[in-house]
Amino acid sequence: MVFPTPAVYWLVVGLILIYVVMAAVLAPMSIHLLPLSMVHDLLRSYFGFFILILGIPCGIYVIGWRASDLFVWLRAPESLTVDSLRLTSGDTTLAWGNVGSIVRQHNHDRLVLRHRGGKYRLRLNLWSDSDELEAEVTDRVVAALLDKVRRQVASGHSVAFGPLTLSSEGLTHKKQLIRWDDIESIRFQDGHDQGVSTRELIITAHGRFRKIDEEKIVNAPVLLAYLTDRLEQ
Repeated sequence: MVFPTPAVYWLVVGLILIYVVMAAVLAPMSIHLLPLSMVHDLLRSYFGFFILILGIPCGIYVIGWRASDLFVWLRAPESLTVDSLRLTSGDTTLAWGNVGSIVRQHNHDRLVLRHRGGKYRLRLNLWSDSDELEAEVTDRVVAALLDKVRRQVASGHSVAFGPLTLSSEGLTHKKQLIRWDDIESIRFQDGHDQGVSTRELIITAHGRFRKIDEEKIVNAPVLLAYLTDRLEQ
């Protein structure tokens, strides 16, 4: 396990927001959590009204979202094991054969594995060698699901991957079919938009680019593995 230091910073930010609002609310009752002059300056400032109204909701949101890794770390098992058959972490055992889908959430730095019993969130930043862990888990899930997808397509069935549908004719996106012969390239591209980490699947066909958020694609690694094999044929 790796201590989630960034989560501590977010916890402090959330607590400060809540503390400042409480100081402003309690000041008229002669309960001074901050110097009175500081409270007056805050309320007279341009952002004073917004801090007073939104400070507590924002503080709770930051603690519950950005600092959540800290609370998970406090009750998480000390070790995680991945082998050819399963993932094991404490009392949790997840066989690859039971995994139905995998989704990579880049902004949360986690993998979401849906299985027959529900959902398992693997927080990558809580483990050492997280890149290797992600690659190993992803490879195991792809190996378990790719043959099934190949059989379905070969038998004439369509397979849904969120906004994309795979068939023997090609890929369908927004009700438009992109035939195999028209696809020039496929690739993933990492991005960073307003503090949010993103990754997009970019499909080039007829000189046009189609960009799809990876988080919206169910089993994106499985789809990429299938497309890579198909386009190399």
